[in-house]
Amino acid sequence: MFKRFLPFIVLVVGNSALADDCPNAETAKIGFALERQGTVAEVRPASDQFVHVVNSYPGGKKQDVIYYRGLFEISRSDETAHVINVPLSDIRSIFPLDAKSRRAITFARAQQNKVGTPISLELTVAGQEKLQLGSCSYTVLLVRHRYLNGDGRVMSEHTDFYSPDLSFVLAKRYDEKGGRESMVKYERIKPLGRSSPL
Repeated sequence: MFKRFLPFIVLVVGNSALADDCPNAETAKIGFALERQGTVAEVRPASDQFVHVVNSYPGGKKQDVIYYRGLFEISRSDETAHVINVPLSDIRSIFPLDAKSRRAITFARAQQNKVGTPISLELTVAGQEKLQLGSCSYTVLLVRHRYLNGDGRVMSEHTDFYSPDLSFVLAKRYDEKGGRESMVKYERIKPLGRSSPL
């Protein structure tokens, strides 16, 4: 009779262990790692409002990125370039986000001794859904980004799959020609400080 219940016990313990390996709102304060096709992103809070990400690429290249609350990119740097998005409006107005949020901010892109013309960014929350990363599942907000130049012409558009629990974008969806869409998504996630492989 004991043997009959053993597989059930192992299954419960196994699922519990898998759940413990999924970063959540609490453990995200320590940091977590994301992986996609050999690229690893180590995500750590830099303060209450900012997130620091170190991207490590298969060829050995590293890149540092600072985000405002994991959504708006402030700076991106590597051994060849350093780009800063200089806010011209209050980026704190982006949050809080809910299922019907609409926001707009203005910024200028700067690198070395050059500053570009102002860019308007319209943010619209188009809904929410569940996103699966390996064995981990997260509720994400679909945040539509629409970039416009000074003449009001649309420069680019995409949708971020933003996790409020992790305060980070876990996937991006792009509109392609002919009405098609393409998606770039992390494949795996784990808490930082774990010795087990991704």
